[in-house]
Amino acid sequence: MPKTCPICDHDSLPIGPIVHENPTKVAGVPIDLSDSTFTMMRCSHCALQFKDPLISMDLLVECYSKSSTDQWEHSPSPRKRRFDDLAKCITTNASGKRILDVGCSNGALLDYLTSSSSSNDQWECFGLEPSEAAAATATERRVTILGALFDDLDTNNPEHRFDVIIAIDVLEHLVDPNAFMKQAANHLSPNGIFIALTGDTDAWGWRLQKQRYWYCNLPEHLVFYSRPTIEFLAQQLDLDLIGYTKMSHTRSKISRTVRDYVRNTIWGLSWRAKGFGIPPLRKMLDSNTPPGWLPNKDHMLFVLKATK
Repeated sequence: MPKTCPICDHDSLPIGPIVHENPTKVAGVPIDLSDSTFTMMRCSHCALQFKDPLISMDLLVECYSKSSTDQWEHSPSPRKRRFDDLAKCITTNASGKRILDVGCSNGALLDYLTSSSSSNDQWECFGLEPSEAAAATATERRVTILGALFDDLDTNNPEHRFDVIIAIDVLEHLVDPNAFMKQAANHLSPNGIFIALTGDTDAWGWRLQKQRYWYCNLPEHLVFYSRPTIEFLAQQLDLDLIGYTKMSHTRSKISRTVRDYVRNTIWGLSWRAKGFGIPPLRKMLDSNTPPGWLPNKDHMLFVLKATK
């Protein structure tokens, strides 16, 4: 029976079974999914891909809230994590200085943004973060934590309107992406912008490995987008798509980039060939996750602007 798309309510059809990493953890916290089997679905209308069934958001938030600061680098390399690209995207498109980071973690990105700005270009930094440990560190970095989720904000409060809202590595975690995007749009100031970084299912490696792609192996990754999905959301929310860039999640050395490309290409071709008819190889491919592929350009950075 077709499943309903969580964005557009159209029927979606299965791509194939998903294999999660073992042991199964979310933000370093064990999560028991032993009684569930998961299938990747794809909507033929808006192109969203999503896991069926979706894991309860309450269960995920419980894991996030219990996670320790060890899950996030206290001072990640700005170049490796592309903070420079993210800051440039923010400063180029922003019409004001009030910025909200949804899922701000320990505030490292906002700390980089403020430290790299001139004294005449200071930002008012706010954050939403369910991890108490990460939120405490963000507060030390002069980020004003307003709560855990959008539900903690009030659309009638002018102090809860922002010139920039960013969601870096957040959209893939959502049980209800439609509701999240509506909340983001409702908290934008006039001419405000929403910037997000998330996986892009149009990436070559993703199309090769399909639902087995490394990004899908993480249990907390629930929904997966491509440019047509973002264009559909923008139209529904009266937002303009003013920026879209394919990029890797992290910068890596050339040797790492080449190694991961070769390993994943071999894995993907072997899996699609069903192990070349070799039973032990096919069993291994069907039951194990592929190598990670962080240097691959499998993410998209996009910018949506309020039209009113």
